[in-house]
Amino acid sequence: MAIIKLTAEGKVITKGGLPSCTCCGSCDITWDTSSYYGIMGSNPWVVTENGGRIRFNIEDSFNCDGSNDETQGGTATATITVGSSAGSLGFSFSGLAEEEDTGYELIDFYLNGVLVASATSPGTIGGDTCVMGPAVVTYHVAPPYALAANSVNTLIINFTTFDELYHLGAYYEAVFVCSFL
Repeated sequence: MAIIKLTAEGKVITKGGLPSCTCCGSCDITWDTSSYYGIMGSNPWVVTENGGRIRFNIEDSFNCDGSNDETQGGTATATITVGSSAGSLGFSFSGLAEEEDTGYELIDFYLNGVLVASATSPGTIGGDTCVMGPAVVTYHVAPPYALAANSVNTLIINFTTFDELYHLGAYYEAVFVCSFL
């Protein structure tokens, strides 16, 4: 897997038209998305923007005219390597989750072992509905997060649908941006 350097705005740093891995004052975000379960199709983790955006796509459940009748989940691990300048990691996320009940489609974000954010389903309608709504997001530690110079940091995302029901077009998506002092 290639390691790509990003500017503070999240753009790829290039040298000679190619992504650069030699610039100071930057951070590399490298993802391992090989851990997932209950998925009948392809890997539900999708990484874009050179590691700056990650998404977990939840397959539609059988009871909502989909094909997946299993609990879905997984773990994605990012290694964030910081160059010679200290900086910070900006972070935001959102998602669509079931309106049937709260406490489902659970996601947790851990930075260097500390729970920094989580979310769950809104569950405001009930009544056997396949309607999705905005996930209930909680930041346990408000971003941005300090990143020491010449450090290697670990960000872990754990996700589970908790059950096999009430998923239709559901997902979670997170965006990360490194800034330097």
